[in-house]
Amino acid sequence: MMKKVLLLLVFAGFAAGASAQLVQPNRPRLSLDGKKGYITINELSFGYGLGGHTTPYSKSYFGFTTMHAFQSNELFMVGAGTGVLSYRDGIMIPLYLDMRMRLMQNTFAPYLSGAAGLLINPGDFNGGTRMFIQPSAGGMYSFSRNFAANFSVGLKIQMGVNISRASFVTGKAGVIYKF
Repeated sequence: MMKKVLLLLVFAGFAAGASAQLVQPNRPRLSLDGKKGYITINELSFGYGLGGHTTPYSKSYFGFTTMHAFQSNELFMVGAGTGVLSYRDGIMIPLYLDMRMRLMQNTFAPYLSGAAGLLINPGDFNGGTRMFIQPSAGGMYSFSRNFAANFSVGLKIQMGVNISRASFVTGKAGVIYKF
């Protein structure tokens, strides 16, 4: 199962790169502003658990996240985020750092992302809080110099003290606004 997921992620990355090479000769290049500045990214997130689902908070989740970031140049942005994730077993509040790297400056730009942080369980703060890492790959489509839509797929691993590890195949879709 894990080999199939990894193969799917590699294929999605190659497909994103290939589609970014398409040329539209009558349309001028349009991409998100590459200057330094503040960016906000709001995304719907979902995940489906891989492996056994006997550990609490390991089956699936759906939620909303928001990230406030600084874009240092046309390719790199780093930020911090939070949100609300609804698991079958309850609510978790993520607090995380996220780094994204665009692979090119174009109307459709593939990117790589890495997030890591805490999943805070408000119902059991001491015993239920977990750490997570979440690498992903995706694409961003620019509608203007200040507004773009994005999507990504990835893997998420969460773990805690005296709590079994849980892993998920994940997806995100959202909007980016550059101030």
